[in-house]
Amino acid sequence: MKSLSKLYRIGPGPSSSHTIAPFNAAKAFSQKLPKGVTAIRATFYGSLALTGQGHHSEFAIDEAFKPLPVQMIFDTVAKKPHPLTMKFEAMKGEKALKEATYISLGGGELLSHDDKSVNEKDIYPFHNFQEIKDYMAKEHLADLKAFCLDFEDPAIDDYLLNAIKEMFTAVERGLSEEGPIPANNNPKLQVSRTAKAMHGVAASIADEEARRTMLISSYAYAVSEGSACGEAVVTAPTCGSSGVLPSVLYYLHHDKGVSLERCRDALYAAGIFGNLVKQNASIAGSIGGCQAEIGTASSMAAAALCYLDGLSLHQQEYAAEVAMEHFLGLSCDPVDGYVIIPCIERNGIGAVRAYTAYVYAKYVAPIRQNKVSFDNVVAAMKLTGDSLKKAYKETAQGGLAEILKASQGSK
Repeated sequence: MKSLSKLYRIGPGPSSSHTIAPFNAAKAFSQKLPKGVTAIRATFYGSLALTGQGHHSEFAIDEAFKPLPVQMIFDTVAKKPHPLTMKFEAMKGEKALKEATYISLGGGELLSHDDKSVNEKDIYPFHNFQEIKDYMAKEHLADLKAFCLDFEDPAIDDYLLNAIKEMFTAVERGLSEEGPIPANNNPKLQVSRTAKAMHGVAASIADEEARRTMLISSYAYAVSEGSACGEAVVTAPTCGSSGVLPSVLYYLHHDKGVSLERCRDALYAAGIFGNLVKQNASIAGSIGGCQAEIGTASSMAAAALCYLDGLSLHQQEYAAEVAMEHFLGLSCDPVDGYVIIPCIERNGIGAVRAYTAYVYAKYVAPIRQNKVSFDNVVAAMKLTGDSLKKAYKETAQGGLAEILKASQGSK
C-alpha cells in the first residue's frame, strides 16, 4: 500500500479521476516537452471520454498546458483495457514529436509505462487487514496511528493536520455559499446549493437524532456542492465522495468539541481502510461503481468514528465492514456526466450510514460475532464491481442517468 499522503490529496473537484489525475498527468508530460512544440493533442478514452466534459476535464487540461493550445478529443469508440485512459501528444503542425499514455487509477493516482515519474511506490508491506492485525499484535501496537507511523515519513503528521484543516475549510465554505451549481453544457441540470439551508433547518430541530442527521448531512452537502463547483477538497477517497469523512469529523469537532488534533489522528485509521480498498479492489466509480466511492468513504468514516470513541480495533473493522456491505452493488450513474445528481445526496446518505455503522460497532459487535471480515467485503465489492455492466460505471449511460437524461429538472 502507498502512503496516506497519496490517499488524501488536496485539489479541485469535481472528480479526482477526471480532474486531478488528468491535470497532474498533463503537468508531468509538459515538464519534458521537446523543442518546437506548438500545440498539445489530448485524447480521452472510456469513462474519461463519456463523462469528461461533465467532470470539467477539459478545463484541467487547458490549465495544465497553458499557454500551449490544446485540441481535446473525446474518443468514445476506441476500446482500451482501462476505462480511464488518456494520451497526450506534443504537436508541431501535424506531426507528433512526443506522446505518452497515462491511466487514472482513481483518487488522483496515475500509472504510466511511458512516464515513470508519475508511478508511486508502496511503503506498507501488507496485502490485507488480517496481515495488519497480525503485525500489530506481534509488535504490541496500540492503534492504527502507531501502526502507520512505523512506515510513514515523520512529516505525515503535519500533512494530515493540513488535510483535516482543508476538510473543515471546505465544510465551512460550503455552509456560507448559496446559488446555482453550474452544469456548463446543460442549463436544465442546474441545481442550487442546499447545505446552508439544511444547516439552518438543523438548528431548529428539537429531536436530537434528527438534528444530528441533518447537521451531518448539511456538512456532507457543503463539501460535495463545493466539489461539484470545482472548489478545493480532500480526496477521501475521491472528490466524488469527499463529503462523507469530513462531515462526521466536523460534527465531532464543531458540535461535540473533539480537538482538531484528534480528528487528524482519526485520518490514520480511516486511511488504512481506504488504502486497503484501493489496493485490493478500486476506489474509482468507473471501475467498481459508486460502491467503490461512497461505500469506501462510508467505511472510512465509520472507522474514524469508532477510533475517536476509543473502540477496539475489532469494532473499527466491524464498522468499516458494515458500512461497505450495505452499499454493495451501488451503481455510478451521474446524470449527464455531472457530479451533481445523485452524487451530492449520496454523500449525505453515506455519512449518515457511517454513523449508523459506528453505532452498530459500539453496541452490536460486543454481543454478535460478525461472520464477514473487512477483507471479505472488499473482495465481494471487487467481484460485484467486475460484474457491473459498463453502463453503471461512470459512463452516464445507465440507471438514473438513462432515466432522467437531464430533462426532468432537478432533485
